[in-house]
Amino acid sequence: MSYRDRKNDRYRDYSGGRRREPTKRVKYPGKRTSHITVVPKGDEHIDKTIRRFIRKVKKSGLADEYKKRRFYEKPSTKERRRKLRREATIRKANEKSAN
Repeated sequence: MSYRDRKNDRYRDYSGGRRREPTKRVKYPGKRTSHITVVPKGDEHIDKTIRRFIRKVKKSGLADEYKKRRFYEKPSTKERRRKLRREATIRKANEKSAN
């Protein structure tokens, strides 16, 4: 076996010679794809394109989701954080209605 054969060995097709179809993306209900693309418009400056990209990322919530999932959070901690946020929202609404 020559060097070229060994090098290309990892690309060998073991499916009996017929090529397989590429795997299709499956969309799960409730899940969004996170591919955000921005194409420069005509003679648009690169800084403006980057700002548009950053705006899209912020609007989609992708950066916040990444920060949240960076470390594991126990379900009890998640629930506690949600509860505190709910209480703060209710307290703000009550203060607003009292004024």
